[in-house]
Amino acid sequence: MEYIISVAAGLIAGIAGVCLVEMICKSRRRRKKKDKFEFSKSILLAVLATYFVGIVVGIKIVLVDTTQLGVLLVYIGTPTTIAIGFYAWKAKAENIVKIKQANPADTEGVPIDLNNITP
Repeated sequence: MEYIISVAAGLIAGIAGVCLVEMICKSRRRRKKKDKFEFSKSILLAVLATYFVGIVVGIKIVLVDTTQLGVLLVYIGTPTTIAIGFYAWKAKAENIVKIKQANPADTEGVPIDLNNITP
């Protein structure tokens, strides 16, 4: 059973790796100038990478003791949900400003209040 799970995880990781390398190569060809470093994306990536490692360790623990499944799901779900939700909220706030700047005639008279953006 462990071998089947390991093979499936390896296949999924391999396919994801190939797709990631392809996307990186395509984006490098299209991009003329280097994008500026975005700290929030690196934080989101670090959180998600940590929890993917947690998934692997947690699955091994759950295979030994199935009563720990609820703890594993809470461990993975809560911080990941918070990180994704925060990133989406931050991107929404940035996009509101970008839309206002890109379409000044269409958004004239529409105030931008970044302090009262609801999730």
